[in-house]
Amino acid sequence: MLFSYNFLQSFFKEKLPTPEKLANILVMHFFEVENIEKKGKDFCIDIDVLPSRAQDCFSHIGVAREISAITGLKCDFPETKNKDGKEDVSEFVAVEVNGGCRRYVLRVIKDVNIGPSPKFIQDRLTSCGIKPINNVVDITNYVMLETGQPLHAFDGEKIEGNKIIVRYAKNREKMVTLEGKRRELDESILVISDEVSSVGIAGIKGGAVPEIDENTKLIFLEGANFDPLTIRRGSRKLGLRTDASIRFEHGISVKTTKLAVERAASMIESITKGKITGEAIDVELDKEDNPVIDFILDDITNLLGVDISATQVEKILKSLSFNVERKGENFKVIPAYFRRDINIKEDIIEEIGRVYGYENISSKMPSEEIYPSKESKSLWLSKVCRKEMRALGFVESYNYSFIDENTAQIFNYKNLQEMEKPVSLEYKYLRPSLIPGLVKNIAINEKIIEDVSLFEIGKIFSGIEEKKSIAGVCSSCNFLKLKGKVNLFLQRLFVEKISYHQIKENAFLDVVAEIRSKGESIGLMGEVSAKIKRDMGIKNNVVVFEIDMGKLESLSKERELYHPISKFPTAQRDLSLLVPEKTEYKEIKNNINKVSGKLLKDIELFDVYNGKELPKNKKSIAFRLFFRADNRTLSSQEISDLQNKIIEALEKIPEWKVRK
Repeated sequence: MLFSYNFLQSFFKEKLPTPEKLANILVMHFFEVENIEKKGKDFCIDIDVLPSRAQDCFSHIGVAREISAITGLKCDFPETKNKDGKEDVSEFVAVEVNGGCRRYVLRVIKDVNIGPSPKFIQDRLTSCGIKPINNVVDITNYVMLETGQPLHAFDGEKIEGNKIIVRYAKNREKMVTLEGKRRELDESILVISDEVSSVGIAGIKGGAVPEIDENTKLIFLEGANFDPLTIRRGSRKLGLRTDASIRFEHGISVKTTKLAVERAASMIESITKGKITGEAIDVELDKEDNPVIDFILDDITNLLGVDISATQVEKILKSLSFNVERKGENFKVIPAYFRRDINIKEDIIEEIGRVYGYENISSKMPSEEIYPSKESKSLWLSKVCRKEMRALGFVESYNYSFIDENTAQIFNYKNLQEMEKPVSLEYKYLRPSLIPGLVKNIAINEKIIEDVSLFEIGKIFSGIEEKKSIAGVCSSCNFLKLKGKVNLFLQRLFVEKISYHQIKENAFLDVVAEIRSKGESIGLMGEVSAKIKRDMGIKNNVVVFEIDMGKLESLSKERELYHPISKFPTAQRDLSLLVPEKTEYKEIKNNINKVSGKLLKDIELFDVYNGKELPKNKKSIAFRLFFRADNRTLSSQEISDLQNKIIEALEKIPEWKVRK
């Protein structure tokens, strides 16, 4: 944005610093100065005003206020007190606002004499890149540069029906703008019209019909506060960006509108020898309320890291035209009406720091102690699970959280949560398990390699409820091998009292077992049924498991409790038991534990035999017993007595016989 150095100087009685020094001051406390260019007896200063300050600093008065606050130089702005004319303004014009406008102010000035504007106005307009046209048009542009409020002047005698209407254009409505170009409008573009046709594109460009010329005697001076979004959209759609549209796009205080119109009316009356007629028409549809912001002196210290006295804080805020109430170190501040960017106490403190000078704030390391955050157990568990699964030969797979209708039917899933707007038919339902995705992965990978082991950690869904689980799948593998891997995986997470319990029925698994810890079900494992393998084109045997990560989180430990190595030896005894074919190992183990007492430390299954030499519907199960006392070495007699006690208990059960 271009600013005239002489224009800025006009607001100060004292001499401003040279343009170069002023630029350095602005850079340190305000915004970047892009360039300084000498134009005749003036200097053009190009300041990169950020959008947050456009509403007040797209004006010379706004920049002059900043210079005053930073340097302490007193600035004086022109005061305007117009006398209303005796005529009734309604005899000349009426105003109707139908939308897209927060405030519309209009002044009527008659008996104007059109001619060149004074040299100081022409020079300042030229410095800011605006071409002088005539005294009335130049004054509207001059006041826009001064206050930031765009204005427009109509030739009142060219307005049909003596009525100004703010409305949206009709579809395909046409009008000719000031540069002589015919433009086609639509219903999203705001226009100014009379009772016959549109006479200007609101906030963007005036129309050619009511243009001010050398014969103009009656002026309708317009100042408005148009909706920023409407102006921006209209400007982009028409490919027409003007000094006025740029300012309206960023928003202007509604209070500036009346001030600018009165300032321009006064200048027009003085320079053109015209006469203000009647009172101002002021249609105000939206009033602004400035926020009341409370803070204390410690807030400034905590945010800026520097101690600034309460007196100095008050002085800085008043230099920014803020209303300040102070009681000791407590402040109540109402920002100036033109500072719509100030809404919270942090905004106020930023202003204090900016004017105080960031160069006056020394760099300090934080004095508070910083503690590392505690690691989430959920994240820790996921990380450890990945590590252990890879160590067991599994490769991680990443699947979508959705399944298609065909997969749901294959796995016999019902009452699934359907997506309202699925990306495609393949992602119609939220997955109830990780297993279908992993089995599909096996079907794809089996064509290349037979022995595939995959795992996945992810969310599964039951209705709208979700939970996290881990699942694994192995091809060319049997149930017992997978059970060994799952067992080792859980042991490495220090999950205690792991057991497996056969389940008779499952929708998609043939041999299936429930995985338990301390008697609580935490997951399942089994062999994928022949039907599912056939439907998915899988040839080899496939075994799977899935464990609830939520339950695993509560049962797992980051480290195992230390147990010292026993000083006393462990004795081993082997037993072979002939039992019915349907007898499960866990049943045998439970019966041994009932009678063994604390001296039996472990039981290890090492053989299951089904042979022709055994009786029909019988099997032989061989296991190893580990005996140890914590405070002495067991004698051979003690071990034999305990072994005999176990044998006696087992042989009491019908059809169970210890082989000797």
